[in-house]
Amino acid sequence: MLTLGITIPVRNRKALTLAILQQISEQIAAQSAQSAKSTNIEIIEINIQIIVVDDASTDGTAEAIALHFPQVHLLHGDGDLWWTGAIAKAMTYATQTLNADYIIWLNDDITLADDFITQVLAYCQQPTAKTLTGGIICDQQHPDWIVFGGVIASQLINNISQFTQPVLPVDTLNGNLAILPARIVADIGLPDTKRFRHYGGDFEYICRAKANGYSAQLSSQLRATTDYQAADVIRYMPLWIQWVTSSRLADKWQVLQKLSSRRSPHNVEHMVNSIHRAQPSVPRWKYAAFYCRKLIKIIGTEFIPATVKKRRIQAYFQRQNIPPDIAQAILNPTAKPSS
Repeated sequence: MLTLGITIPVRNRKALTLAILQQISEQIAAQSAQSAKSTNIEIIEINIQIIVVDDASTDGTAEAIALHFPQVHLLHGDGDLWWTGAIAKAMTYATQTLNADYIIWLNDDITLADDFITQVLAYCQQPTAKTLTGGIICDQQHPDWIVFGGVIASQLINNISQFTQPVLPVDTLNGNLAILPARIVADIGLPDTKRFRHYGGDFEYICRAKANGYSAQLSSQLRATTDYQAADVIRYMPLWIQWVTSSRLADKWQVLQKLSSRRSPHNVEHMVNSIHRAQPSVPRWKYAAFYCRKLIKIIGTEFIPATVKKRRIQAYFQRQNIPPDIAQAILNPTAKPSS
């Protein structure tokens, strides 16, 4: 028997959490019914368990899960786990309590493809002991636009046309949707909950695994979608672009605060730790120096000609495969969308 542990970290997104649990439950039930009808004596028995780590939600998430999905293994945090702490807690439970053979990372803000469980089962029944496989998350309104997936040579895989074959070898993977052999915990430990509290925990873990003999790949067949809005694009844009596209002084001040906010992917601590991920520790002065350089770069855009800034922003949008309507909404937030 193969045991799969589906791990989902959640906090204060009750509707999204319940929706993905419903999707998974329905697909598991359909797969079980299909297996029961099968006459193939070689079929491998699969045990799929769902582990949700609720990090002290205040919107009734935990109570709703207990009521509607009593089969879910519901773990609780103290409100300070963030993504990496929650996923590490779930992985520990999957390996130590459930004796899982595979661990599946999932975020709750995605809609799974109808064949998600089928694809997961097909993958987990293959000999992939030291292979990490990620899936692609596409925007619901722009199905060719991959918003989460993987990275090759420091460039995001963001267009379905980049798949010249069903599976691509990659340098690292996003943690929104990934399959990991459970033995990885014994081999390299858990994601780094101290240096990568929220952002970067997935990238660091995949890179560490690769340094220890694992391979990473991205599958175009393992899919989900999400409703990716202009605000989501803005969150990941370089801070200098966020500064330039902010018209109000209060908004510009918010941009600068992202250098120290754990909720921001541009948090200086996370970025410096990512640069020096192979080192066990980083001198404090490097964080201060990096902060100052970023600050100078952001504010220094005030002295760059507008035409140059516009050209650089357009080049960024093109590299990221950002659809024209999303780009327009970012550059002209008060403009009405064209019919």
